[in-house]
Amino acid sequence: MTFPSRPKQSAVSRRPVAESGAERPPVDPADKARAGFLTYLVSVATGIEAPRIASRTRSSARAARARQVAMYLAHIGFAWPMKRVGAAFGRDRTTASHAIHCIEDLRDQPGFDVLLEGLEACVRAAPKRPDLRV
Repeated sequence: MTFPSRPKQSAVSRRPVAESGAERPPVDPADKARAGFLTYLVSVATGIEAPRIASRTRSSARAARARQVAMYLAHIGFAWPMKRVGAAFGRDRTTASHAIHCIEDLRDQPGFDVLLEGLEACVRAAPKRPDLRV
């Protein structure tokens, strides 16, 4: 199994460049914050440090699996499409899709399913984004 390499960067702006050569659009800061929330939630549940989960590289297999769980929770808990999940976690939509399918397959294991049910309950209990317009 191969994993995606570090994204190409624009020589001028140092921002990630899409495979077509066009720069990726900026990610909504609220989406990054929610992805960070999920990363820390999974960190607490698994004991894997959040920086290892959020690493730009694959890191260890345990950290990669924890990242996949966080992506899965974003897709299920926030009803985000794959493109939005990938962007919030600094990954491609195909990487997000792969992560979500892997976690769905692992849900057949009773212990893993119980862990995910607990994490999903935490996501549902999290405050919703308020409309602060006055």
